[in-house]
Amino acid sequence: MPERLPAALLALLLAVYPSLAVATQPTAVVAPATEEEPAVEETAEEEGYRTREDWVVGYQEVLGQPGEISEGDLKATVVNSVLRPAGGYIPLEVVLFNPGATPRAVSIRVESQRMGRSQVSTRQVEVGPRQRLSAWVPVPSTSEGGMVRVSSPGSTFRPFNFYSVDPIGQPVLVLGSEQAFESGTKVPRVKEKPKLSVRFIEPRDAPRELALYVGHRMVVVAGDVTALPADAWSALEAYAATGGHLVLLRPPRDVVTRLPLLTQMPTGVVPYGFGRLRVCAQAKECGEGMMADVDRMEEPERGHVSVVAPAGPPPSWQRGPFNNRLLNDGEVPLLPGVQAPVGRFLLLITLFVLAVGPGGLMLARRKGPVALLIAVPSVALATCLAIVAWSVLVEGFAIHASRYSLIWLDRDRDRALMVGLGGYYANLEPEGLHVPAMAALIGPDVEWESQATEADWTNGMAVTGGFLPSRTYREWGEVAMLPSRARLGVRREGEGLRVQNALGAPLASGYVRLGGKLWELPELADGAEGEATLAPPSEDKVSFLHVVDFSVPVNRRFSRVDWKTLDGPLPEGGFVAKLEGPGLLPSSALPVELHEGAHFVQGRVDGP
Repeated sequence: MPERLPAALLALLLAVYPSLAVATQPTAVVAPATEEEPAVEETAEEEGYRTREDWVVGYQEVLGQPGEISEGDLKATVVNSVLRPAGGYIPLEVVLFNPGATPRAVSIRVESQRMGRSQVSTRQVEVGPRQRLSAWVPVPSTSEGGMVRVSSPGSTFRPFNFYSVDPIGQPVLVLGSEQAFESGTKVPRVKEKPKLSVRFIEPRDAPRELALYVGHRMVVVAGDVTALPADAWSALEAYAATGGHLVLLRPPRDVVTRLPLLTQMPTGVVPYGFGRLRVCAQAKECGEGMMADVDRMEEPERGHVSVVAPAGPPPSWQRGPFNNRLLNDGEVPLLPGVQAPVGRFLLLITLFVLAVGPGGLMLARRKGPVALLIAVPSVALATCLAIVAWSVLVEGFAIHASRYSLIWLDRDRDRALMVGLGGYYANLEPEGLHVPAMAALIGPDVEWESQATEADWTNGMAVTGGFLPSRTYREWGEVAMLPSRARLGVRREGEGLRVQNALGAPLASGYVRLGGKLWELPELADGAEGEATLAPPSEDKVSFLHVVDFSVPVNRRFSRVDWKTLDGPLPEGGFVAKLEGPGLLPSSALPVELHEGAHFVQGRVDGP
């Protein structure tokens, strides 16, 4: 009887759960592979995002239901569902209306969730008398949804709930009406499997911060460019110049003036800084070109949205003692020695176990239990002090970093266009970091890792927590268009050329073309002067790429940089240089112990 119990239990389980029969019967009939393929294709069609061959040339608008609530004289409106960009930040709009005669101070707090981690974005605004204001709050794109809390002195609104909608095709932000978009591109609206998932925004309400655009692979200005506020247009130009893809359906006549990096009226797609610009002429050709741009955006590195792609940690199921030195997709950290010294700590713990185990038994037999009561806490204290001493003396309390960037120096307008990347390790979490409105932090494109968990967006981005957790390696990308007085001065001295380094960082090497000759720059400290030397004829066709010597892991993180656009010959009066040190990006304000700093800049010299 006992021998038959397992068979009886199996029969009972199969009777209660018929689905187990297929898994447990060795003689179960399996359908041939040719019959399973349609089911796989149907699943892929439902996803739509991964089978480009089945995409339909068209767009689909992502709509949400607006929720409105009033408290006294103040009214607030929030849409319950918003399009999730491929990375960066979700532009969450809170529309405020004050019909009263006195201004109102309003606080907006967005609490979102991702993989059990809370992310908080706040903003303080003032709504004038009888004013309608669109307040934008950037929410990390890793957020699945959350809660919006609006409050004002004397008034407290009930919370709003929102959730983010994953795009079917490529997420596109359109500044303008749906009618203007269709008439300017001839792209139809479709019901299923669109190539574009579109969100329309009124031009007057366009966001003013760069961070609200960086996550979108394409931003389209469908209406009149002159209808955009000046600060919104500045953010759009910064988006294009720092790696974005900007499309103008109705380019103004003064487009060269509004986009100062252009030298002539463009047609079609042209490089603009580190990004791209499409200037449309005919609607049908523009729409076809946009569809071709969308197809190219998936190659070769699908998933990397920005011009830089910081690596994130691997998923939890891939972490362990044998691969703790690798990041997602097998990438290595930019900063060596950032993992905890597990081997040394295990050695200390093993010695502690031996001391309190066999050593304690021997001590108890020889000296008695009183000696054991004194020895065990003493050994434990010594072990803890040894671990603490290792952390203090070897690792210290400073932030360790490696930082890299590409810089386009626009001396005519005294500004710098920058894209950069940094790897950081901090034993203690820093107090915070401030990023201006025309700059943005970019976190890793991994769904299981949240970005900055606490940030105030009242005046740019003030990170108050979660930027660098203690004893954790993190990588952050940055894009920025910032005012800059950095320059490289040159002057003639007889037949020679004297160079002054005013670039704000030590000069390691570089070239300048002047008087039809190519000169090699000397190694100079910041603020120092030196003599340039004529370069050999073999280097006469030097370009920006000739000085860019990123290592292979760093180069992969700049995977979406269009290197071909940076491979042009050095023009008369132009220079390319390699700088060292922390760089010029906003994160350079963090006090760090720099392991490596490599920054490559191109621009025009100051001088004859």
